[in-house]
Amino acid sequence: MLTPSLLPQRLSSLNDNPNTIRTIVFSLADIEHTSMAKYLFALPVEAVEKAIVYPPDRAILKNGIGMINLGEQTLTIVDLRQKFTSIESDRDSSKFLILFHTQAGEFCGLPIKDAPVLIDIDPGTIRSIPLAYREVNQLSFVSHMAIVPQENGLEPLQILLLGLGSPAQLSANSASHLN
Repeated sequence: MLTPSLLPQRLSSLNDNPNTIRTIVFSLADIEHTSMAKYLFALPVEAVEKAIVYPPDRAILKNGIGMINLGEQTLTIVDLRQKFTSIESDRDSSKFLILFHTQAGEFCGLPIKDAPVLIDIDPGTIRSIPLAYREVNQLSFVSHMAIVPQENGLEPLQILLLGLGSPAQLSANSASHLN
């Protein structure tokens, strides 16, 4: 679960600071016993269509990719957890599904642990992740992370940024969609 200090931000929908990057932040289910448990993940708000309760008819996943029928649409499910641990479909504790668009325009779903949170990230908190670290930890899909300070002496949030462009684009506040 996200830290209690983030809960009030869930209620905010206005970006008071135009110099920040608006993101949807979430945690992945079932990775608590992996090296990735300390990280949160984020997508640019522009890429996210909405978050819904994960339907009970779960997609059959192979190597982290599956399909699910939602109404009249069939979506690709991209399960990032498969990068870090093997998940048996009957033990999936994901509660929500983020529906997002890729840069190519494909409509996809991403299973997540709890309801996502809207966070405005200061570009000054964003840093590149070294290539060697990304290769060893199977993070080829992430090139940047934000270290977001918290109040009351709590540990800073470590947020892996999905679908954000180059540092120049980040500082210009022009986030791109997930690759």
